[in-house]
Amino acid sequence: MNADLNRPIWYAAFGSNVHRDRLLVYLTGGTIPFSPSGRVQEGARDASEPTGDQPFLIERTLLFAGRAKQWGDAGVAFCDSDHNPITPTHGRAYRLTAGQVEDVFRQENGQSELIPLDFDLLSATAPRLDRPELRLGSVQRLGEIGGEPVVTITSPSRPPALNAAHVSYLTVIGHGLMTSWDFSAQEAAFYLASRPGNAGIVDPVELTTTLAG
Repeated sequence: MNADLNRPIWYAAFGSNVHRDRLLVYLTGGTIPFSPSGRVQEGARDASEPTGDQPFLIERTLLFAGRAKQWGDAGVAFCDSDHNPITPTHGRAYRLTAGQVEDVFRQENGQSELIPLDFDLLSATAPRLDRPELRLGSVQRLGEIGGEPVVTITSPSRPPALNAAHVSYLTVIGHGLMTSWDFSAQEAAFYLASRPGNAGIVDPVELTTTLAG
C-alpha cells in the first residue's frame, strides 16, 4: 500500500474533469456543475486545490459509451487502453496528492469506502492497477511530468456498446477544452462530435452554438 498520501501524482482527466470546476468538486465537495441531476460529491480528505494544472495529450482514443444518471442517462467518456497516436485525446493534467487521487477514484466509482491504491506498483512494465468489478476501476500510468508519475482513471476493459453523450456532459467537457487547450467553441464541438459514440449523432454545429452561448 502506498503509505505517502502526500506524494505528488498527476491525474490526467479526459471527460468532465477536463473542466477545472468539475474536478474541484471531487476535492472540496458540492454539487456537480452543469449536471442536470443535482448530484452532490462528498469531496476528498484533503480539499486543497491542485498544485499544478496543464493540458496533457493522451495517445489513446476517446470514446463515449454506457450511461450515467448524473449526465442525462446518456453516454460518458472512456479512454481506450490501446496506444493510438493517430487520434489522441486532449486531456488535462492536475498535480494532486496520492491521497486525493484515491478520493477521486473512489468518487468516480460511486464508492463510500476508501479504495487504497499502491502507486509504487505502477511502472513501464506494469502500467495499470485494475479493479475489474468497478466501471472505472483501472488506474493507468501514462508517463511523467517533471519526473512525477501521470495516471488516468478509466474502464478496465473497452465498453461493449457505444452511446452518445448528453449535451450537458459535452458542454462541461467542451468548456474544459476551451480553457485548458484554448480551443474555440467550434474546435471543441467538432472534436467531441467526431469521437466514437458521438459521431453521426451529435450535431457539431448545434454544439458549437451551445458552447459559444
